[in-house]
Amino acid sequence: MAKAKLHAPDGAYKKDVDLPASHFDQEVSEPVMFQAAYIYLGNQRQGTHKTKNRAEVSGGGKKPWKQKGTGRARQGSNTAPNWARGGKAHGPLPHKYTKDMPKQMKQKAFVSALSLKARENSVHVFEGIGVTEPKTKQLVGILAKAELSGAKNLIVVESPENQLLLAARNLPDTRVERVQDVHTYELLNSDNVIFTASALKSLVETRG
Repeated sequence: MAKAKLHAPDGAYKKDVDLPASHFDQEVSEPVMFQAAYIYLGNQRQGTHKTKNRAEVSGGGKKPWKQKGTGRARQGSNTAPNWARGGKAHGPLPHKYTKDMPKQMKQKAFVSALSLKARENSVHVFEGIGVTEPKTKQLVGILAKAELSGAKNLIVVESPENQLLLAARNLPDTRVERVQDVHTYELLNSDNVIFTASALKSLVETRG
């Protein structure tokens, strides 16, 4: 049975609790996790890269010099790729990197990532995040008390909490996400995954 540390809202450790086996004690499929992460990163690309070819750069028109008799190599245009400021040969063109994967594979990758984090003892459950003011210092203190400082922390909540969002925005390695928005890559890219108790319940109910 997968377990996680249960913390009080101020970060103090209380006890170990069992995690739902349906999400945290399943077979880990590395190929499916890789595919999910690969597709997610590809979907973040705009695909607007573009270079000018020899028909698009400025110049051209008149032949640089006559074909024969100069002792130099023959040239037809100063827009050719071998000229300085000439067009780019076989350069990138705008295209989409967007891909998708079946829902069952996406869910399998998600559960695999959760199970992997549980096996690494990287899942933590908080009764609530005790941030009462939009102060980064307060959240830093909570993470320090829970011995989660100096790592990439993903905090998963059931619904956005404005005080928590404001407190976390100055911490480059700490992200706050709604339970319905968490994805495989984000789990794999985090050292610790912190669920509030309500978020953990919502995870089982809505993302089963």
